[in-house]
Amino acid sequence: MSASVARHVAANEGTVTALNDDSRPTFDRVLALFEVAPDTKPFDPAHVLVLARLQRAAKEHHAQIVNVVLEGRAGAGLTLAVIRGAQMLHRRIANALAQAALRLIDGPHLPEDQMRCAELALGSLRARAEEIKWHAFEQTAAQPSSWQQANQLVRVLESRGLERKVIGEELSCMDAFGHCMLLSTLNVGILTPPQMELAQRWLAAAARDLRIEPFFDPEAHWYQVDLASSQGPERVAPASAVADTTRFLAVAPLGATLARARSQLYAGKLSVGATPSQVVALHFGAFLDLAEKLWSQDFRRATWRSEREKINGESIEVVLGFDPVMALLAAEEADRRAAAAWELRDKSATGLGASLPKEAGEGIALGALIGFRHPGETNWQLGCIVRRIRVPDASRWSIGIKRLSASPVLVDLEPMSAGLQLETETTPDAPVAIYAPIETDSGRIDGVVIAADRFGGNNDFVLPTSGGGFRIRANRVIDRGDLWIRIGFEVLGKR
Repeated sequence: MSASVARHVAANEGTVTALNDDSRPTFDRVLALFEVAPDTKPFDPAHVLVLARLQRAAKEHHAQIVNVVLEGRAGAGLTLAVIRGAQMLHRRIANALAQAALRLIDGPHLPEDQMRCAELALGSLRARAEEIKWHAFEQTAAQPSSWQQANQLVRVLESRGLERKVIGEELSCMDAFGHCMLLSTLNVGILTPPQMELAQRWLAAAARDLRIEPFFDPEAHWYQVDLASSQGPERVAPASAVADTTRFLAVAPLGATLARARSQLYAGKLSVGATPSQVVALHFGAFLDLAEKLWSQDFRRATWRSEREKINGESIEVVLGFDPVMALLAAEEADRRAAAAWELRDKSATGLGASLPKEAGEGIALGALIGFRHPGETNWQLGCIVRRIRVPDASRWSIGIKRLSASPVLVDLEPMSAGLQLETETTPDAPVAIYAPIETDSGRIDGVVIAADRFGGNNDFVLPTSGGGFRIRANRVIDRGDLWIRIGFEVLGKR
């Protein structure tokens, strides 16, 4: 890229404050400069300035896209093209800023040069966190080359004593690196894109002064990373390899911060940058649920997964999605042609594990409602997708199904007040909810599955039965998913 192009881009604010179909050539020209430059001398400051502005534009652009999803205005959600494009763009930006920092760090050691180097490194690590987050949107891992460069950058920063410098009133480089590590630990195929987005926003706002240290404290350090490797963090285990370049992440201090966020959520406040709504609150609660388990000292003993039994040669019939499942349960004679066949991998007391080809698994949404039955069975069971992750060789997807009810029944709910808004204008006598009881070791749990946007306020309504009905009050959310929630209730009396 020529200096004239750099001046043109720097002067044209419209180019760097938003992205559109005309932005790709600009990004390619700017990033190519940092990717193909043959020498090792510092980059032109004007080019670095343009790069920093493009990073800001890219982050703002993708934040706007995710805000649409958080606000429920995205229809089908994020496409694979958008997700993979964001992964690649933030990876290239992170690499370019890292190169700029590494070339500057061996130059004059004036205070302003040191601070500029730290600023570039912070920008690189923040872009790296964006890349890792967008990979988590797809439930895939960031590339080894990305971790290799991030780890190398942190090693160099440590050698100059720059890793703890706070840039402005924002983060230090070590905080940003810690965010990369923590986002990676959350990428276990459970959180949806909105939930992962809220996780990153919460980390940026609440996770400061993170302890990433060269010694091991078993009371605080539960993850480790080797700065000489091309791998991200791993859970500390007795068999974990330790070298001089191993760094340990103290997760224990986050427990109190998570607890405060939970208390604020119960009080109706969001401790994260997003427009408050019931759906956003549910998404944030799902992040807290997972973080409290994964970032717990008792992770290995956590009872959040039942014992699995391996299965070979079995399959199930599946209907996926809230509306298709409602239609399925409404049909007197289920149409087998509407169902797909999924190969089973394992089963447990609480659900099933399936294995799908790469193409079949890519379009499945976490939290999707699912109707399923074993071949030869008449009745359908109700479940939801709680895990979706690419297997190590990237040829198939591993899908986890949580059983919500073995005997779901469609019901018409009659609101007792304006609290529960159930719209039935299109078909007045259409069933609007699923009565979904489930048997557990501790007894029977009653629940009703409804559309997520139909829950709120004073939720008193009538649950019909064969002999009449009961007046009930929804008092908790038991499960949540893509477009639906499963509510628990108390019985107020007979109708």
